[in-house]
Amino acid sequence: MGGAAPGPLPLMPQELERLQAGLVENMEAAGCMSLDIAHGFFSATAAQHPDRPGTLIDRVLGVLQNDTALRELLTRFHAQVLRDLRAADYGPLVLQMPRDDGSVLPLPYGWCQGYVAGLEFLGEDQRDRLIADERAGALLAPLLSFLMYREDQWFDPPNETAHREAVEELGGVAVALYQWWRERLDN
Repeated sequence: MGGAAPGPLPLMPQELERLQAGLVENMEAAGCMSLDIAHGFFSATAAQHPDRPGTLIDRVLGVLQNDTALRELLTRFHAQVLRDLRAADYGPLVLQMPRDDGSVLPLPYGWCQGYVAGLEFLGEDQRDRLIADERAGALLAPLLSFLMYREDQWFDPPNETAHREAVEELGGVAVALYQWWRERLDN
């Protein structure tokens, strides 16, 4: 049987929890990213750095670059983001805030922040290329809309219906932007 060798196994829920805890516990001291920020970061850089995750993982880990346990988990997490984007079976990692009425409010700010950090990581030329393209620029609109919120609006969005609708668009936006990059890099 031919074909590519399977990549690293997806993380189990307890491994995701361990990875998130390791990152969050060290965010300030180590300059690392939380898992939702890392997910956005990996999503933004997926098309341009699919086979060289080391530098990306170093950026997410900050000064924890030599933590082999976190590095192994993050390597598998990165591989899963790539698989999901390639298969167009992708959803952004968005935190959910439980509310008094029993509903939950999606909090996409970390994922969006990570995505923008990924665009910055790609460099000014690549970022400007993306923003200058009419189609790609329009795709960025829902993502960027969350970064326009004032801090007092994070947990009480100005238009909750529009907020939820924009969150629902983020997965499709990430896949479309990934494909946009792939088309340009393949030519």
